[in-house]
Amino acid sequence: MVQPNERTILIQRNATSYTGDNTKPRRVVVLDVFRGLLMVLQSLDHARSFLTALTEHETWYSQPVYKDLVPSISRLVTHLAAPGFAFMMGFGIILFSESRLRIGWEINKLLKHYIIRGLTLLILNAYFMIFGIIYVIDYIIFPTTVLFALGINFIIGGLVFLAGIKSFPYLVRFQQNFNSNYTVDYENVEKKAKYMRNVILLLITILLAIGNVSQTPKSIEYETVDFGLWRFIWLLPEYKWLFSMYPPLNWLSFTIFGILYGYITLKQAHNKRYNRNLNLKIGIFLLTLFLAIRIPGKFGNINPELLPSPPPGTLFNNPYLTSILQFVNAIKYPPDLSFITLYMGLNHLILAFFYSIPSSTPYSILNYFIDFLFSGPLLAFGQSALFFYMVHFHLYLIMGLILTFLFGSNQEPPYSIDSWQFWSMWIFGLALLWPMCIKYAKFKSRKEPDSLWRFF
Repeated sequence: MVQPNERTILIQRNATSYTGDNTKPRRVVVLDVFRGLLMVLQSLDHARSFLTALTEHETWYSQPVYKDLVPSISRLVTHLAAPGFAFMMGFGIILFSESRLRIGWEINKLLKHYIIRGLTLLILNAYFMIFGIIYVIDYIIFPTTVLFALGINFIIGGLVFLAGIKSFPYLVRFQQNFNSNYTVDYENVEKKAKYMRNVILLLITILLAIGNVSQTPKSIEYETVDFGLWRFIWLLPEYKWLFSMYPPLNWLSFTIFGILYGYITLKQAHNKRYNRNLNLKIGIFLLTLFLAIRIPGKFGNINPELLPSPPPGTLFNNPYLTSILQFVNAIKYPPDLSFITLYMGLNHLILAFFYSIPSSTPYSILNYFIDFLFSGPLLAFGQSALFFYMVHFHLYLIMGLILTFLFGSNQEPPYSIDSWQFWSMWIFGLALLWPMCIKYAKFKSRKEPDSLWRFF
């Protein structure tokens, strides 16, 4: 047997099968639909900010107490979006990089793409920072968006992927050292090397997630201790003039986990049964882990003292056990372990549900639903996610300005979160966005693989 050199291991026998035909890979529709659902959920949160007076945020220094069912659920359900975006970005790095390597992209071209795409997100975030300063007139702050974390973490995630390629031959060589036989089973050696790579990625994910909790100070230190600008930029939400709710390192664990998930599922991308079962298992495991963290209410929960003291006799004297709404009311800024396990667990269950839906059924009504789900607005939103993000901000802002013009700026916003007026306006905004996203998705599909328009 001829021993393959490192270049052969890198290109011909790696996990992602970089050689092969140059045909355009089929899109995984479920992933587009899932991404579209995330866009709808985050649009609900932003529409709520522009059209209502409700502005609760679950931060390390301030935790709202949720009581009313509808407004509480309308806030908590949007928590699926941010971790889902970061996770899908990591997964997308694997899918994108594999497809580009198939059509002949070199490593340097991939690196250039990661940097340009990440910087594009940061430039768009800078636009929203200026945009925010213009409309927040009571005081001057620089508000960042989720694009700040996504832009930086896209570059970091791309570097992690490239580091995986460069280090893979060394992992193979490391495994060979354990084989004393003259004839080496390279299939088995590479399988073990991939396993090592995945274990390393999992450990990085866990350490980053735990870091969110370990680096967060007690709430009493808010505005009394100066932790330094760089700690706030990278790790801790909100710093004086910088209203950054998405420091990159807080959300990097989701991206690394997405890369790990991409490695595991790449060869099974179109196997619905495999992906359904895998997501179901991951979802159940994460939700079980959430219960193990939440019920004791200690490790993994950031500053539980922010909530009112529980009644005497409450299990573990845990304030999260006083109601169902408080039980799922986890700290989002930064995401603690309860937040990570609960909402990523639910995201995986949603993916399992989408993978479980058949292409057709004997029932025509169900077929209409399936067709609407996989060919309707969610698909359009998911295939033009960044375009949707940019446009929906302006759309709901304009709606809010119209309401201010009609009802005056010295009154409370006229629509509450549980009123039919708000829900009607939110859905009306989505209806306007649907045809725009369809046209943009068709527009960018005609562009070259390295076109800047495809970033949107």
